[in-house]
Amino acid sequence: MIVNLDESGVGEVLEAAGRSPAGRDLVARLQAGEEPFFVAVGPSGFEWGVFNEVRGIANRARLKLFTPEDRDDLAVVLAYKPSQVSWSHDRYAYGVWEIPVGDGETALDAAELEAWIAFQVSGFHPEKRPLSLVRQISYDIP
Repeated sequence: MIVNLDESGVGEVLEAAGRSPAGRDLVARLQAGEEPFFVAVGPSGFEWGVFNEVRGIANRARLKLFTPEDRDDLAVVLAYKPSQVSWSHDRYAYGVWEIPVGDGETALDAAELEAWIAFQVSGFHPEKRPLSLVRQISYDIP
């Protein structure tokens, strides 16, 4: 479930995400799930986290859906953790899920989507790493 639907800007982020097949699948999964997800309102992309604890501390794992610049044939989900330093905008990236976009109607593989959600909920535990995780990122991340 998405717990911050009433916050300013969240509806607009979800509407924009829903314009792509990958975004529609992700939004539907987050809304239907039992986990308490929150949507981040930021400058670009569709970004979300989960309100849970991992080994007694708040889970900082975030996923972000975006389309790389000059790559209309690709949707990307970035797995990262934001910096623990309040003034820093740095991110520690764990890798990406590259999703080929063909005719515009390609749905996400349900099992792979569940693997990525489990990876996030676990706080990016190495034993939960999805098989589709790519560590080499060859494009700019917004």
